[in-house]
Amino acid sequence: MPTLLFSVATSMMQRAPVAGGPRAAVIRKLFPTTQGFSWPEIFRVPFSQKKVAAIRWRIAQSRDVVGRAKREIDALEARSERRNRADQESDVGVARSARIADLRREAGVAESRVILLKARLRDMGVPSRNNLLGDMQRFVETFLASEERSARVLLSQLAKARDPWDLVYEDTVSLLRLGTQPELLVGFAGLRDAPRLAPHAVAIAARAAKLERYAPGIMVAVDGHLDAIEPHLDDILERLDEIEPHLPFVLRHIDVLAPHCGPLIKHLDALLLYADDGGKYREPLLPYVARFAPLLDELGPHLALARPHMSRLLPYMPVIAPSAHLYSKKLIISANADVLLFYFGWLLRVPRLGPWLLRLPFMPRLAAWLCRRLPHRPVRGRTCDYICDWEGCDVEAFSTEMYAAAATAWGENNLDCSGIWSDGYERTRQRIRGTSALLRRVRAA
Repeated sequence: MPTLLFSVATSMMQRAPVAGGPRAAVIRKLFPTTQGFSWPEIFRVPFSQKKVAAIRWRIAQSRDVVGRAKREIDALEARSERRNRADQESDVGVARSARIADLRREAGVAESRVILLKARLRDMGVPSRNNLLGDMQRFVETFLASEERSARVLLSQLAKARDPWDLVYEDTVSLLRLGTQPELLVGFAGLRDAPRLAPHAVAIAARAAKLERYAPGIMVAVDGHLDAIEPHLDDILERLDEIEPHLPFVLRHIDVLAPHCGPLIKHLDALLLYADDGGKYREPLLPYVARFAPLLDELGPHLALARPHMSRLLPYMPVIAPSAHLYSKKLIISANADVLLFYFGWLLRVPRLGPWLLRLPFMPRLAAWLCRRLPHRPVRGRTCDYICDWEGCDVEAFSTEMYAAAATAWGENNLDCSGIWSDGYERTRQRIRGTSALLRRVRAA
């Protein structure tokens, strides 16, 4: 922690070396043979000083969250100013406004956390840093907090590699090869918002071996979209192994995907389910990205359940998409979408009647009731007895867990409900709810 190291260095300059101290006295009492024992200087730093350093580091991390949210808000608002009124009222404009609202809430929570942590410092009697030196210290701490997110990408790659030195060698060779291409260096340096890449230098270097072959295409595609991508660049680079097979598709449609980068990377595990079979559903579903991106927190659990029925759902997507958010709490509907479409799909084909029926307030409950009562054998044949009651699933906790650590659960349990809702998951869900309660108290404060 940079602030702690700074406090240790200050303490070492201000205090003369001491051979004793209470800890050394206890050690000498317990182990008489260690008469010459002396604790390192870091252990002689007062606990209150370490606590101040830890609180200031948490403040710097919260300020980094605020900064990233503000940069993305500025990027989305700049796009709104370039669009006409009709576009702002379309799915793209609505999605942009919803994302801006989410980012403002996130920044508000982080700002509240900063205020509470500053109050703790005042209660401890720590003076405010209102001079130029204090401003410089805050800037350095915030920059290091941003750089820490980038460094975590490198550390995660080193932890996963069988031979870390081999990984470092490959990335170094790739960086040297890229450095020998002047036109590429000039092109990246000339990108709009190129200085935004500075805090992500470590993460980019850690993925250089993967990015080398795509560097020319990335340079051309991201120009003009870097302001919307940069706040999530560390998360993208950390998940690059899963994204790489679909990177050509992403670069081809960067203008559609970049403004929704935050929600898409958050729910990447569920979205990758739709990239199988040669990616045959990627192009047909691309027009609905703006419609569904702001709703992924609500509809995230439905993605895995609706995937087996996508061939039946796709012809009805223009009718279903505008009303999908009304069914977010009824997971059983997505799990049995094939049954409902088999019996009532013809109603959705009637102009104006289908959208009107889906918007009726009692329709989600009625559809969930019909899923249990309608015969499944005409639709599924011998597999009709494979039933999973998704009505009791907690959508909000499930979405949070998907973002936190559920990729392993999806893969190991083959989308089996009993595996996802096991005892281990229940403990995780309790911890998530405790965090949610803490955030509510922060908002209230």
